[in-house]
Amino acid sequence: MKSYLLSAFVRSHAHLEEEAFRQAEPSCWLVWEAGPWKPGGARTLTSAPPPPQPLPTSPASGVEALAYTLSPKDGARDQVTLGRNPICDIVINDGTVSMLHLVFVRAGTGWTVQDSGSRNGSSLAGTPLESGKPKQLISCARIMAGSVAFSFYEPKDMLWRLKQYR
Repeated sequence: MKSYLLSAFVRSHAHLEEEAFRQAEPSCWLVWEAGPWKPGGARTLTSAPPPPQPLPTSPASGVEALAYTLSPKDGARDQVTLGRNPICDIVINDGTVSMLHLVFVRAGTGWTVQDSGSRNGSSLAGTPLESGKPKQLISCARIMAGSVAFSFYEPKDMLWRLKQYR
């Protein structure tokens, strides 16, 4: 799995055309949108998720989004886990994120996401996710895990996002 600060990724990839970008970076992407950080703890905190925010069009002063390829640590699996537990593929150290919060599964040519029974819940495009029930992801979808915001991108839309930072 690769991860990049979005500003560094822009410098190295935003100049590419769509086909060259797809060849260099064929995976789908999950962007951890910059926002307030809540330290992790021994147990999950209960909080109400914030209202949906518009996507930033440029980096805010002093904060950075982080982009992850949706590719598992173990290339033999077709799933990516997200949570506070260090064994997750994507580790998010935020007190509103459960030890295992979300599971992304490659389903054919696309991806699904499901809540894994998290304490603070998850949502996709503002609709709460039911524990254990996968929902199909579409490019540019907004995902909330507790109070942490993510955006899902297919390669062509990730390139579009990078070009917004030029």
